[in-house]
Amino acid sequence: MSTRRFLLPALLLSVGLCVSCNEFPQNQGHYTLQSTEIYRDDCNLLPSVDDDPHALWDGSLLITGQVVRMDFELLEMQLVGRFLESGDSFSVDGSVANATVKVNREICLLDQVSVHMEGTTVCRTRFDGVVRVRYEARRPDQCVCELWANFQAVQNEETCEEQP
Repeated sequence: MSTRRFLLPALLLSVGLCVSCNEFPQNQGHYTLQSTEIYRDDCNLLPSVDDDPHALWDGSLLITGQVVRMDFELLEMQLVGRFLESGDSFSVDGSVANATVKVNREICLLDQVSVHMEGTTVCRTRFDGVVRVRYEARRPDQCVCELWANFQAVQNEETCEEQP
């Protein structure tokens, strides 16, 4: 009997167990994002929410090992990235091509919409960060714009203290 028969199942079992491990303090699941400071919003990209002018697009986190995925509400985009070495900060990126959106009351066909987000865990149910949304089009020029903002993401309206 070869040792391969024993080593392969043991290896697969250990990999399977480790994939489900989440050593990072951030909860998975749905988060509500609120802007805390807007640096740039060329084309008024923020959702027009009468009740809450600070509302950003919501997202749902899925964490597998060091890999972070976020289903982001903007154009149903999926952002993918990873936790940084510190273990409490992560970054995710995503893009969508050939999107049709409304910008300043004009319908625009965009070549690409890209999103970059960085987050830092405050506690299990909250992370703070910065987001950049970029609309790219060959023309017209009024369809090309960016949003840069600081945000706070909270899960189930559960606020927390400053330390995780």
